[in-house]
Amino acid sequence: MRTVICVLRSGGAYDAEWVRKLRDGVARNLSGAHRFVCLSDVEVPCERIALRHDWPGWWAKVEIFRPGVIDGPTVYLDLDTAVVANIDGLFRLPSSFAMLENMSNPEMVGSGVMWFADKAPTGVYEKFVKQPEAYIAHHERNAHHSYLGDQAFIFDALGDANIARIQEDFQGIHSYKRTCRSGLPKDARLVVFPGSPKPTELTDPWLLEAWK
Repeated sequence: MRTVICVLRSGGAYDAEWVRKLRDGVARNLSGAHRFVCLSDVEVPCERIALRHDWPGWWAKVEIFRPGVIDGPTVYLDLDTAVVANIDGLFRLPSSFAMLENMSNPEMVGSGVMWFADKAPTGVYEKFVKQPEAYIAHHERNAHHSYLGDQAFIFDALGDANIARIQEDFQGIHSYKRTCRSGLPKDARLVVFPGSPKPTELTDPWLLEAWK
């Protein structure tokens, strides 16, 4: 069974309504049967897998790599992702694991969309759980703005050679602030919202239709 997974950590700007909107956007744009799952420490309007750790903010995403969470072909999406057209192709990626090419620094990766063909690669969760405070401090202090957060840790833990880039095999992922301010590109399938603004701050007609 194909699975789409997201993460909601309580205490931040997002709540269960963001989960619902992403769930419905996926349902409108993914053909056939699939599971929609949320890793969370609060109740959500879908199947829930409980978070085990109190890792703050985006660091909760490291639990996706926890053994047993990923079981079969799975796509991870950040909660602030607008699904605007068919995403079946995400489940046909040839690699065993892939992340976004970072839109600020092409040499780096982004964790807003990730692909797992079967299981999560080992080494990410196992390394982080040993000293999470140290890794959080390192990647939140680093001066390079595209080398922050969970994506930088995953990059370090796995190494560049072990991470395929989603955009090499799936076209149509756009950053709102880079390519969508004047309208939705014709090839758009997913729109991501790194930084600001977020979908709740905008009134673009195409976004109101996709984010409902």
